[in-house]
Amino acid sequence: MGVAVAKKTDVTEEKRKERLLKILTYEVVDGKPIYYRGYKDVLTGKKNPEEVMGSSTLQARLVFKLLVTLSPLEEMGYMLTTNEHGLKIDGGRRALDVGIFKADTLDIKDEYADVPPVVAIEVDTKAELEGGSFMEYMKRKIEDLLRFGVKRVIWILTKANVIVIAEDPKNWKVLNWEDEFEVWEGVKVRLSDLLKRP
Repeated sequence: MGVAVAKKTDVTEEKRKERLLKILTYEVVDGKPIYYRGYKDVLTGKKNPEEVMGSSTLQARLVFKLLVTLSPLEEMGYMLTTNEHGLKIDGGRRALDVGIFKADTLDIKDEYADVPPVVAIEVDTKAELEGGSFMEYMKRKIEDLLRFGVKRVIWILTKANVIVIAEDPKNWKVLNWEDEFEVWEGVKVRLSDLLKRP
């Protein structure tokens, strides 16, 4: 009686795919992975992981200018984080473009934060939205963040030049890039001014 043995190439390919899927997991919700947009192109070899995980120049510049503008919060007892900072939440993990934490609540360690920031800032999304719309994804993420304990979620949408601010899952404020808005503790931002060249 013979035993079926998988071909070495099949096993190697399966391991490669598992490794890539782990790298390409953007967030986990209800125990299920949400992958980076374009992950299938990486699995088929059309792109490398960095091509789908990176930010556009607009997103990168916007996050940098936000950090510079928000830096006075560091003198007020807050700590700013960036670079898709991970949060451990019930049923998975979420990623943030910018987090504003009470400095005394956040331990600096080589793992995701298990405490909520007071403010979570998102610029667009890098998520592959299979089987759902962006609005469904954004609504669920805002609800998850607020339930976790985030006080204010600010979502910047670069294609529509719109800012969504949520402190309550059922009541969002929608502004345009010309509007000045308070991020936290009196620190205000006008996106149209942030993107002007020096």
